[in-house]
Amino acid sequence: MVNYSEVSGYPLVQHWKLKSIMYHIRLNQWTLSQAFNAAVHSLDGATLRSDYMSVLKDFGNHFVQEAVYGFEEMCTIWYPNKQVQRQLWAEYQDISKGNSPSDESEEREKEPKTLTFPAYIASLLDSGAKRMAAGVRMDCGSQGQCPSSCHLCHMSPGTGRSMEPVLLQITKAAPLYELISNNETQRALQKAMMSMLWCSGSGEVIDDWCRCDSSAFGVDGLPTCAALPHPVLRLSHAYEPSSSLVVLEWEHTEPPIGVRIVDYLISQEKVTERTDYSKVETEAMLSFVDDILSGTKSPCVMLGGIPDQLTSSISMIIRCLEPDTTYMFRLWAVDSTGRRSRSSEVTVKTPCPAVDDVKAQEVADKIYNLFNGYTSGKEQQTAYNTLMDLGSPSLHRVLYHYNQRYESFGEFTWRCEDELGPRKAGLILSQLDHLSGWCSGLLQEPKIGLRRVSLKYLACRYTDTKSFGLNWVDLSLDIRKACEEQVLAVLYNDYGELKVL
Repeated sequence: MVNYSEVSGYPLVQHWKLKSIMYHIRLNQWTLSQAFNAAVHSLDGATLRSDYMSVLKDFGNHFVQEAVYGFEEMCTIWYPNKQVQRQLWAEYQDISKGNSPSDESEEREKEPKTLTFPAYIASLLDSGAKRMAAGVRMDCGSQGQCPSSCHLCHMSPGTGRSMEPVLLQITKAAPLYELISNNETQRALQKAMMSMLWCSGSGEVIDDWCRCDSSAFGVDGLPTCAALPHPVLRLSHAYEPSSSLVVLEWEHTEPPIGVRIVDYLISQEKVTERTDYSKVETEAMLSFVDDILSGTKSPCVMLGGIPDQLTSSISMIIRCLEPDTTYMFRLWAVDSTGRRSRSSEVTVKTPCPAVDDVKAQEVADKIYNLFNGYTSGKEQQTAYNTLMDLGSPSLHRVLYHYNQRYESFGEFTWRCEDELGPRKAGLILSQLDHLSGWCSGLLQEPKIGLRRVSLKYLACRYTDTKSFGLNWVDLSLDIRKACEEQVLAVLYNDYGELKVL
């Protein structure tokens, strides 16, 4: 369940990393161990694949040719919401401006004073600042010893760090079979390694696909030797849920050998009992290729972004959702054999209905003017029609503003009954019960701001989907020829004091 609140926004996790490369190591010559020589000499072209794979499991499938050594420090900072992170970052920028030399002509040999963001957070944690108790925490770790020439280090306290540079990254590796001089054994070891990497060790690599062994088929008759990627569904990091819209994302990953993803399936379910997430109503099952690329499900489902040479992310915009309602979304990948991956789920409650507080205040003034003094039948009917057309959220705000300004002339509920009669007043006031207690409470906030965010999407009528030959890299160019980029206005409410932007 996504821990999201329309009051404070998303929780936020921030990662900070500092890397200092001190040595670049290259392997020019090597000596094979006795154990490796003994294992390889027992192999030949007639040896079973499983025997070759046991050697690979013992010694690995690649050996290191080049690597970098040095120091690395990583910090992870958790914030309860975006507002706290923005406030801390603004404070840090103000403070850090005084730490860097303002004049470039200052002595360069002078060691610069640099306050890193993790060091600033650590100072607040040490001082016991109130905002830290409100949910900000930080965890840091490091490898190796920070070089004295690096002024950006924020060494986390603790012992056990190596004083020597540590292995940070392998920059070049070669397959293990290159160490074998016998051509027949080398080819057999290469085939076994390809089988282990791409076919789970239960099939042979033929060109760019896996020919599974007879034992590597499921009860449904579909091959199982090539592992199907498991896409992870998530809410968009850039666009928060609105009262009627969510933006979902996942990374498209397709191995170069063994699996061809031809479609994604997305289900949308409404949770009918919030205390029991197992009780849901299936509302829709969408095919990414047949329903979303073709545009047949528009305007409720739209394409946000697709993989290209710069990104592998796919984003999908789902509209027409009910406010203050819990939904569960599931995602499956489908390959060319018809197999489905295991599902990935996101459960989220949409925010309360968006209201325009400025208009609600204008309506409150209008109703007061209609009720003030002698009220004619025409004015009463105008007031009744106006209030009936508002809807529950706006009516809550009209009631709030009316009582804030004009309660001394009579409370809103009483004035409606007095001017319109019990029956019409009852019809109007019964709308107030259409909202949950949570949303009704939010609508009692002194200030409710209205934000409009522009969301780009692709309006598609793409028909040449080629389900069993979909080229995901070239799809971006084809899609943009058949899709029109449009902008959607999304409304959000900010409750209470305005957020720090």
